[in-house]
Amino acid sequence: MKEKVIKVELVPGSWSSTPQMVQKTGSWRTLKPVVDMEKCVGCGVCDSFCPEAAINMVERKAVINYDYCKGCGVCANECPQEAIEMIPEVGGK
Repeated sequence: MKEKVIKVELVPGSWSSTPQMVQKTGSWRTLKPVVDMEKCVGCGVCDSFCPEAAINMVERKAVINYDYCKGCGVCANECPQEAIEMIPEVGGK
């Protein structure tokens, strides 16, 4: 019996069993997270908990990639500094 090999590629915003274009998923968001850079201490908790890998730490500050952010609010709930606020999405971005 021949063994079946499944290739999995992990990319921000989705996963795929075969390499393909990444689907941007942020367009249907109703709330979006906004980082208060004055409060952000760069701990990386939001980055660690983001289920879409849409947050990166840049110069010890959280930067959100809105192309992949679905607005779930996990980052805002987990931020120990309360540096992320969920605000209504206006105009699609």
